[in-house]
Amino acid sequence: MGESPTIRDVAHAARVAIGTVSRVLNGHKSVSEDVRRRVLKAVEKLNYEPDRVAQSMRLGVTRMVACATRDISIPGLASVVNAAEEVLRSCGYTLLLAITDERKERELDLLRMFQQRRVEAIIMTTSYEEDVELCRHIKQLTIPVVLLDRDQPPELDAVTLDHRRGTRSATEYLLGLGHSRIALLTGRPSTRPARERIAGFNEGLAGAGRQAHRGVVKSGGFSAEFGFRETSSLLSTNPRPTAIIAGGMGMLSGVLQAIRVHGLSIPDDISVVAGADTDLAALATPPITAVRWSGTDEGRMAVQLLLNRLGGNRKGPAQRVMLSTELITRASCAPPRNVR
Repeated sequence: MGESPTIRDVAHAARVAIGTVSRVLNGHKSVSEDVRRRVLKAVEKLNYEPDRVAQSMRLGVTRMVACATRDISIPGLASVVNAAEEVLRSCGYTLLLAITDERKERELDLLRMFQQRRVEAIIMTTSYEEDVELCRHIKQLTIPVVLLDRDQPPELDAVTLDHRRGTRSATEYLLGLGHSRIALLTGRPSTRPARERIAGFNEGLAGAGRQAHRGVVKSGGFSAEFGFRETSSLLSTNPRPTAIIAGGMGMLSGVLQAIRVHGLSIPDDISVVAGADTDLAALATPPITAVRWSGTDEGRMAVQLLLNRLGGNRKGPAQRVMLSTELITRASCAPPRNVR
């Protein structure tokens, strides 16, 4: 196999100087159309591939965007990342993916690493929105940052989801079926999704003429482990809840496992609503009522906000976009036995 063609080979084939080839490849407008065509024809004929690393060092750009999220194994987050990567790739950017595990120190380390790698922008979730040190480090960055479903810092662009409306709709739906003991499981109130779900839950209860204390809120995590532990605890109380809202993307499997361990049936013994519409929610037996939104739209919108900044709008006010949610009703909810 012969050696790979060089920029010198392209220049020789196109009968131009090496500097002219470089200007064509970097999109300079100071090159005539005839010369541009000759250079591009030579590039194609020789199958020449520019050294992108060398170009990045020379031009001061890397065409790399970092995405930091808590857990890529969760289908909802995976769809966000996949959509973002697809759009970025079509625009000539490479996505650098990192997992935070919802650990503040990990997030701080990643921010430093992103700076060292000279990424051009960051898409991320954060574990503690109210943490002063973490917010300070993010605001000190000199590159665009787009937050995923986070409010803080308020100076940054963000794509959020209307969890409040989705959870309020789920609560009102369960109340309409006759449930009076409803439990919401969700993450720490230091994160926007948990705060908004709790607010929507309380609004739904209050709107039905019931006091918020008639519902039970267990906050502390979005994981399946948290869902299993808290559901098991709730099902051991007397009286136990007649309905549970699993307010987290990865929580549903733990909730369903706990219900099965306690020998209960859905919806005869307990009704269940998932805080995210996943394959598990749709394919479970019975299928689970769920709050639905588009992770694909979230990923694409995050990239669009980012590209707006990279395109030159660096100093404008924060861009905030909230995506809608809707309740998808399925067979996992029914009136409690005492009101049938």
